[in-house]
Amino acid sequence: MQEAQQAQDRYLRAVADFENTKKRLQREKDEFSRYAVEGLIRELLPIIDSLDQALVAVDKQSDSQAVIKGVHLIYRQLLGVFAKEGVSRIPTVGERFDPNLHEAVQQVPTDDPAADNTVVEEVHVGYRMHGKVIRPAMVKVAKVKSQKSEDRGQKSENSSE
Repeated sequence: MQEAQQAQDRYLRAVADFENTKKRLQREKDEFSRYAVEGLIRELLPIIDSLDQALVAVDKQSDSQAVIKGVHLIYRQLLGVFAKEGVSRIPTVGERFDPNLHEAVQQVPTDDPAADNTVVEEVHVGYRMHGKVIRPAMVKVAKVKSQKSEDRGQKSENSSE
């Protein structure tokens, strides 16, 4: 009887320990996710400072070349932070259209069969993070004009004569 009571007590303590551990892990998880991007934000702060300085220069209407150089510097700073975090641009113009990387927003007619299904213009840059697409590139894609559509076009031209 006493052994059963001791076993019951051990069981209750184990359940309580498990519940306490579960609650502690949830608190730690919540805190981690709340501050997970803190490092990234710290890296972006100097870039915000640079933007503030650029806006002051624009407001003062200072040397336009200095403002342009400042904007380029800020852009390079951002790309540096992206690279450090494993973010890279998705190649587009001249590449074969890949629906896993690109989102076609328009087809551009072409006579060159070699250019068929090739990206001819980038509308919005796409990005990957550690190889995973986080935003596909929005692109215009070359499509060879089909013989049927050319025939229809010639028929309508001939009928208008």
